[in-house]
Amino acid sequence: MSLTKRQEAYCQNVAEGLDDLEAMADAGYKAKNQANAERSLKNLKENEAIQNRIIELRAINLLESGESPEGETAEVVELVNALHFFQTIYKDRGKSMKDRISCAAIAIQYEEPKPAAIGKKEQGKLDAKTATNTGKFATLNNQPDMYTSKTTQ
Repeated sequence: MSLTKRQEAYCQNVAEGLDDLEAMADAGYKAKNQANAERSLKNLKENEAIQNRIIELRAINLLESGESPEGETAEVVELVNALHFFQTIYKDRGKSMKDRISCAAIAIQYEEPKPAAIGKKEQGKLDAKTATNTGKFATLNNQPDMYTSKTTQ
């Protein structure tokens, strides 16, 4: 399951060390009151995909910074070790290309977020925009030039 843009932003904010409520607000979540904010936060914390992504991002941050994994959860430390292993193999030019590609395929899911699927509403907007640029529904701004005769009288 892929995450929405807001969920991905929330995960990145939490992985960087922001407080949960600050991470929600910075990601674009709006709450009418404190109870609403806590309910939204509870939903985010119960989402397994979000929690897994936070672990992945913390592991990647540890690898990039080179800091020791002291104080991190066991899941983060385990992922750091596995991800580091796969990265060292796919970056090693002495290994066979088959092994390097296999390790890169495994590691990429932790290094790059999956794009969220486009919903029906967004797809409808894209289709409408395409229809106004081409075809019989083209607006006046997008009409082809009128053909004029090149013959002179």
